[in-house]
This record gives sequence, C-alpha cells and structure tokens, in this order.
Amino acid sequence: MSNWTHVAGIIRIDDFRWDNEVPDFEKIFGKTIRFADDWRNISEEETLPLGSEGSLEMSVYVNPNISYLSAYVVSIFGDLRDHDNPKEIIEWFKDKCKVADKTFCGVRNACIIAENEINGTATWFLGGKEE
Repeated sequence: MSNWTHVAGIIRIDDFRWDNEVPDFEKIFGKTIRFADDWRNISEEETLPLGSEGSLEMSVYVNPNISYLSAYVVSIFGDLRDHDNPKEIIEWFKDKCKVADKTFCGVRNACIIAENEINGTATWFLGGKEE
C-alpha cells in the first residue's frame, strides 16, 4: 500500500519590474519532475520535493501590470507517492520563502499545508508557526 502526501502552498512575491522579463523560478524552487522523466542525473536540490512517481508541481502567475509591487504568485501543489514526512515539505517551503525574500523585494504572503495519509498534517504560514 502506498503512502501519499498531498500538498497545497502559495507564495505572493513583491518586486520592482522595470521591464517585463520574468525571473527563472525553477532556479529558486526547483524543476518539476514527472514519472516518465529521466531523473537519474538530477540532484534533489534541483527539483521540487519528490515522491516515488515524480515531484510536486509549480505554476507562476505574473501580474500583467508591471507598475504593481505585487508581481508574482507561485503555487506549489501536488501529490507525492511514498513520501512520509509532511514536516519535511514545510521546512523545504520555509527555506524557499527565505530565498525568495532575499531575491526579490520581499514575500508578501505565504502559506502551505502538507497532509500525509499516515503521519498527519503540517501547516505553516508566514508570520505564524508550524502546526
């Protein structure tokens, strides 16, 4: 029987955008790896958190009005097969929020929930604490 971890997280990022160039968010958060991909030569530091069938997914919303400080919204989500530790996902997310905070003008909001079918649920939000 498999053990799944279900994840939903979001980060709102502030930044000054003098042009319309979108940063490479894969460099900050990692690459999405799918089951069919060859990931033998990719380190876990280069990917989003992994399960036995691939990684979490990431999508990036770019605010079309470049004069707004609230520039990007990054969604991290998905289901990880054979991943046992929801707190590990929370720690990864917190580290990525710190990197984003230093890379851009700041992180406006961030929150995540990681639910493991056997080992329970962990949540975190910026300015809050882990549960």
